[in-house]
Amino acid sequence: MNCKRCGKPLPNRGVTCKFCGTLMDQEQIDYQRKMNDKHNERIELLSEKYGRENNIEYRKPKENKALGLAVIIIVLLFLIILTILINVIR
Repeated sequence: MNCKRCGKPLPNRGVTCKFCGTLMDQEQIDYQRKMNDKHNERIELLSEKYGRENNIEYRKPKENKALGLAVIIIVLLFLIILTILINVIR
C-alpha cells in the first residue's frame, strides 16, 4: 500500500510514512496488520537471536524481619562494648 500524500510505499511497521511523516489512516493500518498477520511474523527474542538461554528466575524476595532485628541488635551491642572498652582504657 502506498502513502496517500507522497505516493511512496508505506513501511511494514509503524503508523507514519517514513518519507513524508504523514499518519496512516485506519484503512492503511488495518491493511498493514492483515499483511503482518498473513506473513505470521514472529517477534524474535534477543536470547534466541544470539543463541543464549534465558535462565532468569523471577521470585518475590522473602522478608526475614527476625534476622534483620538480630543483626541490628548484635551491631548495637558491639558498638556499646567497643565504646565502654575505649573509655576504660583511657
